[in-house]
Amino acid sequence: MKRACIAVVDALRARLYTYEEGGDPTHQLSEKQDLVNAGRRLKVGDMVSNNEPGMDVSPGGARARSQTDDHRDAKVEEMDSKFAREIVENIERLVNEDGFRHLIVVASPKMLGLMRQADGVLHRPDLTIDEISRDLAKLTSSQLHDHLASMKLIPARVRLATARAR
Repeated sequence: MKRACIAVVDALRARLYTYEEGGDPTHQLSEKQDLVNAGRRLKVGDMVSNNEPGMDVSPGGARARSQTDDHRDAKVEEMDSKFAREIVENIERLVNEDGFRHLIVVASPKMLGLMRQADGVLHRPDLTIDEISRDLAKLTSSQLHDHLASMKLIPARVRLATARAR
């Protein structure tokens, strides 16, 4: 029986799924967690107070370029790193609780890099880990399943009409 823990991640959101062949006759992905990067939901002004990104108002009223963009970029990077660590911790918990030996991580290139930097499940030699550096977070569960099946990472879905005919 094929089983896998699947994480689909971008900078705003992470969805954790499990796949178990043989349970549900349609072999659907089962969503276990939906995590949101709270830092990406904040307004820019909540991260670093200033007027507009990269602009300061000088005494004469003219706008000049400042280091504000650098501060905002650093803050966003810090929040993304924290979110990546949170995702890795949640994946680790799910893998340990359910005894998975196969992990599929589908993440935007930036988030995949940040997740690799975090200690934890992505460095375990006892897991088969497939990494896909693509942003597929906006796909539905069915679309994701079909995409992973086309890559031969999990078996194709059994269509409902086909499952009933059995």
